[in-house]
Amino acid sequence: MCRSCLWIVITLTLFQLQFPTSDEEVHQRVRSLDSLQIALRTQPHSFVSRFLESSGLTCLLNLLAGMDWDTAQSAIHTAALGCVKAIMNNSTGRAHVLAHVTGVNTISQSLGSENIKAKVAALEILGALCLVPGGHKKVLEAMLHYQSFASERTRFQGIINDLDRSLGKYRDDVSLKVSRV
Repeated sequence: MCRSCLWIVITLTLFQLQFPTSDEEVHQRVRSLDSLQIALRTQPHSFVSRFLESSGLTCLLNLLAGMDWDTAQSAIHTAALGCVKAIMNNSTGRAHVLAHVTGVNTISQSLGSENIKAKVAALEILGALCLVPGGHKKVLEAMLHYQSFASERTRFQGIINDLDRSLGKYRDDVSLKVSRV
């Protein structure tokens, strides 16, 4: 296990244990996650493999699953999803995301956020997973999970409702509507 991967996993674990208490702390965590995202996109494949072997994906998914309401509405949520997207830039990363027991379900829970960028990122990840063999089925299962998680009557109720919204902060958000389609 490389030291940098171990340090990153420890940092992600610490993020899970304590919610941010100030705007500066949120900003610091976003910078850390953005740095991780850049490393996952630009470092050699061996770095991504070591990160995955060090339980990095599990730490990211635990961070997503354990966010309080305020954190889920912050840029931390978007940055964490950006790291998951970066992991999926190669076949090894995609395979790890699909093979994770609760991974796709955890990503689908991000659809419940009021953070539009987080919703778009989650939809982009789910859409990309649909293109991978076996991914379509996992995404449909995750949407069933989200239906239960969000207490929706039908599987895609929230997505359809967001498409239909014509008032408030969603009115002019074309990126959200395009990603939902």
